[in-house]
Amino acid sequence: MASPNPNSNYLLIFLLCLSLTPLLTSANHKPVHFHFYMQEKVSEPNATSIVVAKGPIALPGTPYRFGDIAVIDNALTQGPDPTSSLVGRAQGIFTVMKSDPSVNWVFNIVFAYGKYNGSTVTVQGRDAITQPMRELSVVGGSGLFRMAQGYLLIKTYSVNIANGDAVLELDLYVYPFKG
Repeated sequence: MASPNPNSNYLLIFLLCLSLTPLLTSANHKPVHFHFYMQEKVSEPNATSIVVAKGPIALPGTPYRFGDIAVIDNALTQGPDPTSSLVGRAQGIFTVMKSDPSVNWVFNIVFAYGKYNGSTVTVQGRDAITQPMRELSVVGGSGLFRMAQGYLLIKTYSVNIANGDAVLELDLYVYPFKG
């Protein structure tokens, strides 16, 4: 009688793990949807978005330069008015790219209300700021959104060309970890 092939055991374990993957991912249930506005203030004295490293090349028609790195701590509100109810904060960084122009975001949405208070959603991606709608990826989170997946849709609601302040309309679709 021939002895069993040890590689067949590894194949069986691999196939078992692969078959369990749908149980551990969020593909089989509906996303949680949030709609809110990001208040980006670059003007002093109450700036919530500050360039901490200046790039060498000015980008015409924008307050930014290619290579700028900015730190953000922007309010997220229920409505477009900055005095609207606070939902949470967007905290992280963005870098300014030359083409389009675009920015590359890496930030956390930190919820500050209800059952999501203290939970975060981590967002990353390219934002071609001149496009009417942009999409970034949800790459994780914490609390109720630990290991989340999903996407964030961004629309520019308003921009003050004189001082660079902006309001962005955000639709967040999060598939929480199914564990």
